[in-house]
Amino acid sequence: MSDDHRGGGDIKFLVGLFIGGLVGALVIFFLGTKEGKKAGKFFEEKGKDALDDLHNQIDELEKKGQEIVKQGEEIKDQVIEKLEEKKEVLTETATEKLDHALAQIEELQEHGRETTADLRKRLFKNIPKKH
Repeated sequence: MSDDHRGGGDIKFLVGLFIGGLVGALVIFFLGTKEGKKAGKFFEEKGKDALDDLHNQIDELEKKGQEIVKQGEEIKDQVIEKLEEKKEVLTETATEKLDHALAQIEELQEHGRETTADLRKRLFKNIPKKH
């Protein structure tokens, strides 16, 4: 192997040794000294307080989520109700427009019959009718 690979291994070993020594010193401090035990209890209490706060915030978020879902359901119901109202209005409007369109078609048909009859009279007045 080259020197670069061995040198990298040496650095990793030294970093590991340093971290191991640091962890060991912290363990000895927290377990072996009065100040360490007090600090451990302090951190434990702070951790419990933080967990309690976190649980309270989660409970609040769940309540707010339920309120939002409830509001969403109410809004959905209102939208459905308004759509049903609009559907009735649109149906009435469409029916009125269709009725008006049919009346115009009937007028056009009647006008077409009258025009056809008038044309027959003009064009075929000299031809005798067969019975």
